[in-house]
Amino acid sequence: MRSTDRSAPRVRLIRHAQASWGSADYDCLSPLGETQARHLGAWLTGESADYVQVVRGSLRRHAQTLDLIAAEFAAAGRELPVARIDPDWNEFDHVPVLRAYAAAHPHDANVAAARAGDSLALRGLLMAALQGWREGRFDDVAGETWPAFGARVAAARARIAAPGGAVLIVTSGGAIWRCAQAALDLDDQGLADAKLSFLRNTSISEFEHCGERWRMLSWDTVPHFDAHGHEKLHSHY
Repeated sequence: MRSTDRSAPRVRLIRHAQASWGSADYDCLSPLGETQARHLGAWLTGESADYVQVVRGSLRRHAQTLDLIAAEFAAAGRELPVARIDPDWNEFDHVPVLRAYAAAHPHDANVAAARAGDSLALRGLLMAALQGWREGRFDDVAGETWPAFGARVAAARARIAAPGGAVLIVTSGGAIWRCAQAALDLDDQGLADAKLSFLRNTSISEFEHCGERWRMLSWDTVPHFDAHGHEKLHSHY
């Protein structure tokens, strides 16, 4: 996806580096995640973009990812603006949604396989659970409805008003999906039908800030891995 307006401010949404899925404390980068964030930071320092705003969610995995990116900028003699922390860029709480789906579908093969560590089964389980949440079937346990989640991400997006230059935002996959949905003007079924790829850790999704609307330019790119053939650095969880 490309735009002909090269003067429009760019917003780069970064999905956080790999957290510690399956551990007692998920909200902490894994050793692989730390490596991913350093590679991303080093790649970003080689770009000509000068960021006028840096924003992150309030989760620890957001902070740790951005800290490692900023360290690479400092090592290269460059400085990022002080980050503004905005909790509206946080992920929804996936744990009660997954638990509610598993309780409602105990015979789904993906449930047992995901518990055993099968990443493909986990992806299938997550997508099925998200569909149930979008349909309102888990509102009594999720703590946040799908429309409420969309509304807070829209509020976070509105606070990036007239940036006047490039913006870097470290956030989570769900928030980035909601930005894509708004940019592409998709309803919930349209979002499902679009079959956007499942976001990789530290992937870049780029948007143009066009007044009240954002225009999507790229989705789930990892040039900081691809440029050096770092296949082992790819992860989704």
